[in-house]
Amino acid sequence: MIYFSICTRGDYKNNKTLQSLLTFSNNAHYHSYPMVTMSYNVAVDAESIYEGHKSNLAKVDLEDDDIVVFVHDDVEILSTPNKFSKFIEIAKKPSVGFVGVAGATKFDNGAWWTARNSKETRGFVWQGSEDTTMTPNYFGESGQVVVLDGCLMAATYKVVKAVGLEHPDYLSSGWDFYDIHLSLTAHVKGFSNFVVPIQIRHESGGEMRDGWHKSKEEFLKKWKYYVPCRIPADKTIGLP
Repeated sequence: MIYFSICTRGDYKNNKTLQSLLTFSNNAHYHSYPMVTMSYNVAVDAESIYEGHKSNLAKVDLEDDDIVVFVHDDVEILSTPNKFSKFIEIAKKPSVGFVGVAGATKFDNGAWWTARNSKETRGFVWQGSEDTTMTPNYFGESGQVVVLDGCLMAATYKVVKAVGLEHPDYLSSGWDFYDIHLSLTAHVKGFSNFVVPIQIRHESGGEMRDGWHKSKEEFLKKWKYYVPCRIPADKTIGLP
């Protein structure tokens, strides 16, 4: 099973992007081959993204090899159900941690996307509020990464349990740096994270709130013995 866990705030029933995501998961059961079962839960107004995802996962019985997809409420999946299922199931391969749509082979200053200057980023994301006005944001070829962006990232339930969904006590914000915390924790535990060629439209371009900057300082202080962290970009292109 592929299980979508979504956290949102306010009245999600009027969120057209979120509704398209829910429609995708409903339709995929009938339009994917081999047939893939997809389901979802939405946590509304959770205290933190950790609590929201934990609440969602508590509502369903998951097997270790089921795939959990953590996805923002402003993401539309553009890939067909077949393509989505094909690439998301790379998460089931041995030693794979999280898979996602964008990330970097280097993490040093808190903002993974700045590694694009040294060609150490991966992925491709359409960004914008409408299909007719969205713009492409190309980061690089698919392959292994150290950290992933949290707009869409997935792992088997076994990996999720190994990494944990507890709100880390060193981060004061429950909404910032969760993606870096989860993916770098998986990397340090010996899993390999990958950017896979799933196409999405992400409505938000990324907002650098005060909480993000504070979380960055908290994260870098906590992980000072692991950061900078890097894998060779030229030797980690491609999928397992």
